[in-house]
Amino acid sequence: MNQRGFATLEVILMVMVIGILASIAVPRFTSVTTAANTAKIQADLSTIDTAISVAAMSGETISEGKVNEKTFLKPYLQDYDKIKPPVGTVYINDGTGTTEITSSMDYQITKDTNDNTIFRATLNSKTASYYTKKTTTGGTTDG
Repeated sequence: MNQRGFATLEVILMVMVIGILASIAVPRFTSVTTAANTAKIQADLSTIDTAISVAAMSGETISEGKVNEKTFLKPYLQDYDKIKPPVGTVYINDGTGTTEITSSMDYQITKDTNDNTIFRATLNSKTASYYTKKTTTGGTTDG
């Protein structure tokens, strides 16, 4: 006799297989997203630091505050008024592994803690070196 469709057992087994594959794949995608967010923050902070240095060498008066509100950066930083950190999880090097970046956070220009005459780009009062791939006792890994 010709049978049409799938038996209940076949459907249950297929759902289980898909669930197992998803449970393997989802953590991988989360790790990749976290690494991408971290890389964007590092690149943005480094780019802003360079723009601050070039502006200072050009005789601009540097001041603290939100990056996208500082017009002295306009000639040195493309789309300075739109630069925003990504929202989500990022790696940090303080031993806890990751932290959350929220939509209310902005890149800031602050005075360097070691030298009060130098201005640095920060996010949540931390420089680019704070945001890094997660580490193990053996060194840096890709997560």
